Amino acid sequence: MKKDISLVLSGGAARGIAHIGAIKELKNQGYNIVSIAGNSMGAFVGAVYALNKLDEFEEWICNLNKKEALKLVDFSFKKIGFIKGKKIFKKIKSFIPDKNIEDLDIPYVAVASDITKMKEFVFSEGSIYDAVRASISIPSIFVPTIHKGSLLIDGGLVNPIPLNRVIRQPNDILVAVHVNAENTEKETGIIIASGDNFKKKQKKNKHKINYFDVFNQSSTLLTYSLSVMNIEKYKPDILIKIPRTSAGNFDFLKASELVEVGSVFAKYYIDSYLKQKNIL
Repeated sequence: MKKDISLVLSGGAARGIAHIGAIKELKNQGYNIVSIAGNSMGAFVGAVYALNKLDEFEEWICNLNKKEALKLVDFSFKKIGFIKGKKIFKKIKSFIPDKNIEDLDIPYVAVASDITKMKEFVFSEGSIYDAVRASISIPSIFVPTIHKGSLLIDGGLVNPIPLNRVIRQPNDILVAVHVNAENTEKETGIIIASGDNFKKKQKKNKHKINYFDVFNQSSTLLTYSLSVMNIEKYKPDILIKIPRTSAGNFDFLKASELVEVGSVFAKYYIDSYLKQKNIL
């Protein structure tokens, strides 16, 4: 069986950290990533992987504490975003140096939203740092980035899981990691060995709705709806569904847990695919 895969990573803010675990599981099972495309946090993790810095990034994000995280926040008084992002993106540059996409070992694509021209902006060449900076610019959170005369923000508004943008390779397997999925309780119970503990964590996270909850839930609903349409249209061979209840958009301090969740869910869906193909 040929195990070359073209990999698509969805956006999902902090939940996108689960992409690390999914990638590790794919590699552990012998899959060879020959092309990668992503949106938002998926574009970020995809870039880190393409630059061979995934292990370094995982070590940093999994050891990040609250005090260190707060030091990375620089507030902006601009009305178009309340975080400048200079400190965060300076740190990001240590994992994503300014290298041209066309010089990477594998094809890489990131998507952003062009709110000047009201359309999708696709990065398949040029600075990989600029591509990631644009793709992860969450509306009203980060100040948008200006690129070639356009104002660019998070690609999730137009293409949250860019299955149609990944550069396919001959005889590859199309794999998508969807971190905003609506998994059934049955799936979650089967996949997570400590299912009861997982459910308790979700209940513990419930609290009174505030402004950020409304914003987060609204954006999650939009990206989820668009993701479902893309998945139905482009039908990946393996769809790794990670529940959107696994973490909130800003739960970056749950990194270790999210990496593990990504790995466990990836194993389940890869095994399901292999059984369906009568390979196991």
